[in-house]
Amino acid sequence: MAKIYIDPGHNPTGNDTGAVGYGLKEQDVSVQIGVLLRNMLINSGQTVKMSRENITDTVAHELNASLAGRYNAANSWNADIFVSIHCNAANTKAYGCETYYCTGSTQGRALAECVQPHMAAETERYNRGVKSANFAVIRHTNMPAILVETAFIDNYDDNRFLASEDGKYKCAVAIYKGICDYLGIEYKLESEDELMSREYEELKAENDRQNDIINQMGTELEELRNTAKSVIYDYVDDNMPEWARPTIQKLVDKGFLKGDEEGKLGLTYDLMRMLIINDRAGVYGK
Repeated sequence: MAKIYIDPGHNPTGNDTGAVGYGLKEQDVSVQIGVLLRNMLINSGQTVKMSRENITDTVAHELNASLAGRYNAANSWNADIFVSIHCNAANTKAYGCETYYCTGSTQGRALAECVQPHMAAETERYNRGVKSANFAVIRHTNMPAILVETAFIDNYDDNRFLASEDGKYKCAVAIYKGICDYLGIEYKLESEDELMSREYEELKAENDRQNDIINQMGTELEELRNTAKSVIYDYVDDNMPEWARPTIQKLVDKGFLKGDEEGKLGLTYDLMRMLIINDRAGVYGK
């Protein structure tokens, strides 16, 4: 069992917000991919921590504090692997995926070389290869670390891919498979169809439950309505619906309703409704 630290890049607020393309935010996409990756790894028996688990999470508002918060947390936890997830941006023309390791890190390079082929294969994005750099989050970690640039958020085709649920899922699968290869463990992965099927069944069950409640409410309301229709309202009293009393009292006072020899009005539910509608239309005056 490995301890894997997932770092969805950037924050929604502060000085370390990510790139934006066509309304899509890097800091949102990185979290969404990270959560999918986390679930896949946990399902494979690995232990996972994340720097951000929700799109509203902020590690720190200042840039240096944000970066330090990520690698310090991974180091304090003694993670076995560190994976930082990002979206690239350039000039709207660049496209594709690439994976970075810290310059001089043999194990970081080995991890990157496991992940990048899957990134290209799973996402079908242009393969920009494995590269080295000295990004703070992979330079200051004490374990093999990579930074994955999933695709270019400011390139329209790449952006549409990142915006789709299928695109984010494929990015997570690629990183997951690369980590498994590096650790030498088998993939234990639900297919997207199985995942969607399970979610569909759960949604369908919830919809059926809601429909049962609505149908029951409809039945009860109909029963109440039918009961109300069968009642004869003789007097303006507590037995008469509150919504009907002002109009019926007005009609009695004006002499439009006089009742029988015993003073009983003998109003049905439908007749009361008709009288109220006519009154609101001004038939009986003010």
